[in-house]
Amino acid sequence: MEQVQPLRLRFGDFRIDEAEAQLRRDGETVEVPPRAFQVLCELARRPGQLVAKDALLDAVWGHRHINESALKNVVNQLRQALGDDARESRYIQTAPRRGYRFIATVAEDTAAPIVVQRQPATSAPTSLVGRDTALARLQASLDAARGMQRQLVFVLGEAGAGKSALIDRFAANCGARLAFGQCIEHYGSGEPYMPVLEALNALCRAEGGEAVARTMREVAPSWLLQLPWLLSEEDRRRLPQEVGGAAQDRMLREFGELIDRVTRDGPVILVLEDLHWSDHATVQLLGYLAHRRGPAALMVLGAFRPTELVLEDHPLAALRQQLRTRRLSLEVDLESLSEAEIGAYLTVRFGDAPPESFVHSLHAHTAGLPLFVVNVVDELVDAGTLRRDAGGWHVPVAGTLTVPSNVLGLIDAQIARLPAEYRRVLGAASLCGVEFLHVPLAEVVDMPVDALQELLDDATRRVGWLRATGARPLADGRIASRYAFGHTMYRQVLQGGVAPAHKLQWHRKWAAALGSAYGAAAADMAAELALHYERGQLAQAAAEQLAIVSARALERGAAHEALAAAQRALVLGDGRLATALELELRVLEAVALTRVHVVADPRVAAAFSRAMALRAEEQPAWRRALQGAWWVHFSRGELDEARALADQMKALAADGDAGLLLAALIASGFVQMLRGDVAQARTEFEAAQDLYAREGLRLAPSQFVQDPGVEVASGLGLVCWLAGEPRRARELVQQAASRAASNGHALSETTALSTQAIVHALAREFDAVYEITERLYAVIRKHGLPTGRSDFAWLHGRALVARGQVEEGLREMREAAHSAEELGMRFGLCGYHHHHVQACLEAGQVIEARVSADEGIALARRLGGHVVLPGLLTQSAELLAAAGEEALANDAILAAIETARGNGSTFFELLALAAAQQLRTGAADPGRLHELLALYQGDPSPRIVEIRGLASGGP
Repeated sequence: MEQVQPLRLRFGDFRIDEAEAQLRRDGETVEVPPRAFQVLCELARRPGQLVAKDALLDAVWGHRHINESALKNVVNQLRQALGDDARESRYIQTAPRRGYRFIATVAEDTAAPIVVQRQPATSAPTSLVGRDTALARLQASLDAARGMQRQLVFVLGEAGAGKSALIDRFAANCGARLAFGQCIEHYGSGEPYMPVLEALNALCRAEGGEAVARTMREVAPSWLLQLPWLLSEEDRRRLPQEVGGAAQDRMLREFGELIDRVTRDGPVILVLEDLHWSDHATVQLLGYLAHRRGPAALMVLGAFRPTELVLEDHPLAALRQQLRTRRLSLEVDLESLSEAEIGAYLTVRFGDAPPESFVHSLHAHTAGLPLFVVNVVDELVDAGTLRRDAGGWHVPVAGTLTVPSNVLGLIDAQIARLPAEYRRVLGAASLCGVEFLHVPLAEVVDMPVDALQELLDDATRRVGWLRATGARPLADGRIASRYAFGHTMYRQVLQGGVAPAHKLQWHRKWAAALGSAYGAAAADMAAELALHYERGQLAQAAAEQLAIVSARALERGAAHEALAAAQRALVLGDGRLATALELELRVLEAVALTRVHVVADPRVAAAFSRAMALRAEEQPAWRRALQGAWWVHFSRGELDEARALADQMKALAADGDAGLLLAALIASGFVQMLRGDVAQARTEFEAAQDLYAREGLRLAPSQFVQDPGVEVASGLGLVCWLAGEPRRARELVQQAASRAASNGHALSETTALSTQAIVHALAREFDAVYEITERLYAVIRKHGLPTGRSDFAWLHGRALVARGQVEEGLREMREAAHSAEELGMRFGLCGYHHHHVQACLEAGQVIEARVSADEGIALARRLGGHVVLPGLLTQSAELLAAAGEEALANDAILAAIETARGNGSTFFELLALAAAQQLRTGAADPGRLHELLALYQGDPSPRIVEIRGLASGGP
């Protein structure tokens, strides 16, 4: 793979380090949203050159439903981060309606890159007591991982049990590659795979990370696409097309393969903390890793609070039970400290063993909860009632401990001693998260920024559970100090003390303040902003953010999260959202449902119908809904409805929408072909081919589910075979397969290979059918696509029958048809019956063949006609003649000839005429038979050779 060095450039006061995804100004990090950073890199990579809008959309978003307004918003974000003015540009110049140009003078940056390391937990005690057994169990699991036995270990414990302290101690001495990921409460299910992506990024940044990135490119491109600063120039162009809307199954498979490869060089410990806040996609990944077979030097170390799983009905609870039952995971339960362990802690802290009576009293009072033990001891030391000096131990009298009897009460008491203004400020801060910035907090509490900082700095001196953690530049150039609560329980108590009216008001202010502080970068905080807006009872604003969350989840193949976000937004809106926003959410809901269910599912149809009902034809989202609805009806065999939608797309495309027109022509071509109108289908496909030749390269990939060039060549190739142009047909289907393979786009490849298999099956070239359908199965396994739901499955079975594996082949054909019927995917079932009749006759199962032929004819007539109807009628005539029913056979063969001729289907007319000659019916027409055979002159397929021999033998 050609690898392009990540950008490291200087321009003005700025420095870009693409490998670290950092933009810095005068040594200070400038916060830039990931998409905006990608756009900056794409522009800076071509200084002085015009970069077209479509090129930027393709490079940064790839196969996504994104329009130009999204690009405009991101460029505005970037200009805010750079302090650039669109009217007097210093860095980014706009070429109206065309694109953008990076006009700054750039130079290579030779300064050493900045590497961010994980900071140890500052709240962890300096010495860890009472956890020797737990540490030993973790070490044993790591030893097993070194022996290529994959390990999944959960560290359980309620808040304050010391989970992070244990993990940090273990990590400090493990001697293995570590990758940390943190689940965040505010984001929850809104950010699929977030802790895993954080861990992957850490692996790629660590020593030897270049090899990890290369391996990701080879076996896990869907994951690499989420870390754009690791991409080469070629990857930026090709990877979005290859991935093309990753399915969740594919992402799981890719990650499993990546781990297998990476751990060949030594053990890897994947640490995921606070899994009680994890998203559904991450839980699925854990389950996949636990069930995956084969050796791997992997240790997954996850921490969570078991009570939270039960209270929140978290999906990890069900997975945990399943893994425990199958003994696929190990649990390290951090129970309360014993009296001996508390005594050991006090001995380490004070340098001498404490009185046993005090240890007993302390254990009874705290129940051995480590956080509570430490806080109670701190309280007693501060009060002067517990100390160790030259005179020995001074301890509270037995039974006189006056600190609260639980940790929340203790924390509440500590907070109560703070001045009222401090409590008000920290209560407002607690609504933001474990960490917060003082500048937006000043807006929330209506305080001068400098006065607030003085208050917070004083608070960090008064209490040990609030600390300063650094600084961050804001969109307007100001520097904000960062603060963090030492433990989430302090936040919990502070939140509980805020009055409901203040909570509502402060959540609204937090949303506004964060939007102001981060500027355009606030778009990357969509889930957090949605939470603030929702809790501030601002439904429209919350829904806007949830639409962003849903779209991002779809990009990561996390359909459940995408669906949940879209549906949550619609519930919040309760029918009162702006039409454009509701439409966008309805389309996101429908697209997410297509990833959870097959496109023919009634729930998918209902979702697209709800979107279509909004009647906003001018909106790009409505046009996407129109295309989605077409797919639903086509897959269900509802050809009248599908044709009407294709015509509607054509009408809308009259405003100059070339992408929609191309989609409409392709859609209409497939409908007409399936309906049996070969001549009209050819007209549509050839018009689509001409349009694609003129406009194809200028159309955004996000407008199509798969490569339109592959679709056009596939459809036209099949039509040419039916119309009596075998040479051109073979050239087109081969061209489609080659194009799809070179693009690496899975859905396009399945379409191309399926069409190739159909052509070879009609020609009875079953060795080729077998080879192609085997390749199809390989593509599906590689990309995690659903199996058994398309015509290739029964074509594979048909090939098996032809190769002598009769029972296995017939069983595969029946199972594939049953699956399609159950799923409502009726568009290909007539073709199944046509091939199934042949297979049954070869197997000597005449009765089943006759039943299948009758069912196929009935289905074709229910659908309003079908391209294989004349073929089914011909088969029925042959079966009737064999049963001695000559009159009925003659009627059937006449109907087959008439139908095929009316459809313009030369191939099926040829089959019918050959059968008429062989059966010696009145429909035989040797002259017409020879005329049609001339069209297939030189074609070597067994079917044509057989008919040629029959024709030369005469009636």
